[in-house]
Amino acid sequence: MRKLFIIIPFLFIGLLPAEDGLRESHNQEAMEYSEEEEDDDEELELNYSANLYLGYPVYVTETFSYYDKSNPVVGLSIGTPFGFQAGPFYATVDVEILRYIFEGTEASKQANYIGKKFGGMAYQVGVNTGLFFNEFSFSITAATGVYHDGTGFIGGVNLDLPLGDMPIEFRVAARANMIQKSDGITGWVGGGISLGYEF
Repeated sequence: MRKLFIIIPFLFIGLLPAEDGLRESHNQEAMEYSEEEEDDDEELELNYSANLYLGYPVYVTETFSYYDKSNPVVGLSIGTPFGFQAGPFYATVDVEILRYIFEGTEASKQANYIGKKFGGMAYQVGVNTGLFFNEFSFSITAATGVYHDGTGFIGGVNLDLPLGDMPIEFRVAARANMIQKSDGITGWVGGGISLGYEF
């Protein structure tokens, strides 16, 4: 019996370091999990961003059989954190400046379009809604604003791809454009790329 009373305290003494080790391991795992959650929150945070866009029309309406030369479409868009976020889903307000020019050449179907130009600057505001997939983002853009000859509308889909650890994103975009002209409505569908920087 005396041996039993002597052994029991040593057992408790032996268990204490093991219990402390388990607590340290559990605390370390909890801290690592908390850090991962913080990293995820940082990745999903909405910020200001600037994107330079370069695209080209790949399908045009009948109007552009007269303005038969298509030029690259260039633009600058500013993404804002104004909006909301629910998990991986987000919606933000964006503003954009766009330049587009179509020209009539000697190959135009109508002689009175030769040497003429259609286009100018566009100033738009819109909504960008999308989903985060880890470091990737898929979004849909809808914007409207003032064009050179009236109002216009753009609808598009975007895929943002990160470039390593750099704060720069590469975007692939497809866009449908509908704008007013003096005698109706015209438009085009185009594709493009952009480079963006998130502040």
